[in-house]
Amino acid sequence: MAASDYTWTALFFISVTMSAIGVSGRAVDPSDGSSEPLLRTGALRRWRRGAAGAHRERCAELEAPWLENARRAPGDGGTRLQLRVRPFLLGASQGLVFPGKALFSFVRRVYRCCQEGGNCRRVRGIQGRLRGDAGVEFVLTREIVSLPIWRAELHLQLSNPQHLDVHPVILFRAKHNFPTRYSLSSQGGTLELRVDLLFLFHHLQEVAGGAGRGSSLLNVRRVKLFFNDDPPGETPPVGVLQDVDGDAWGDGVVAALPALDLGLILGCSRAGAGVPCEGVHLQHPPFMALYYR
Repeated sequence: MAASDYTWTALFFISVTMSAIGVSGRAVDPSDGSSEPLLRTGALRRWRRGAAGAHRERCAELEAPWLENARRAPGDGGTRLQLRVRPFLLGASQGLVFPGKALFSFVRRVYRCCQEGGNCRRVRGIQGRLRGDAGVEFVLTREIVSLPIWRAELHLQLSNPQHLDVHPVILFRAKHNFPTRYSLSSQGGTLELRVDLLFLFHHLQEVAGGAGRGSSLLNVRRVKLFFNDDPPGETPPVGVLQDVDGDAWGDGVVAALPALDLGLILGCSRAGAGVPCEGVHLQHPPFMALYYR
């Protein structure tokens, strides 16, 4: 440690010591208004306890078990979001997306909770890009899909001024009689919704060959057929993906990863009765969080 560091440490210690002496050595007479410093100190302590409690709650949300929604897609009152997942191709007009503020904030929370004794996990984030009024695109590199993923979450931050109950339905899951798994947390008029997408990455890894297995055109066609439910407009072609660097797809083998469309419907209710999702909309582009071993 440099001499200047010792100097600052000494000054800090002296300042703290003198402050402690000033507080503990002073008699307080409530009648002369000198109790205000103690009132401010008590308020500060309560604020810190409240902030610590809120932080513990936010850390506990990382461990929250999934809820399950086995309902069918709601009617016209629901809000539809079309998710597209496609491979990263060099030379494509739109490539990877720089992480947004919400994704950075989430990753910081994960590592801070780990440092404070929470369940530590390795996490990667994928920022989504908005496509039109009701679509989000995620671009996946080969490295991402090859990770040993054990949890995959879609994160949506929604405005919810009427404090409605929101129930997500993934059309692919509902069509095959599987529940949509999700978790919710709210703060004021903002709702944080997480949707389980682990099944999607399992299918993508199967298509891409998994741990050293070869790609299969049969798997490509089957997954494309299963997932592209009511695609918005065009149908993405399945072609050979060129591998120019470590993040692009292909490896000189058969095409591995097609672009896939996944429909997500948000249904709303109040006191168990279905209502239109008025005021429920995205506050920023969604992101994915992938936990891996």
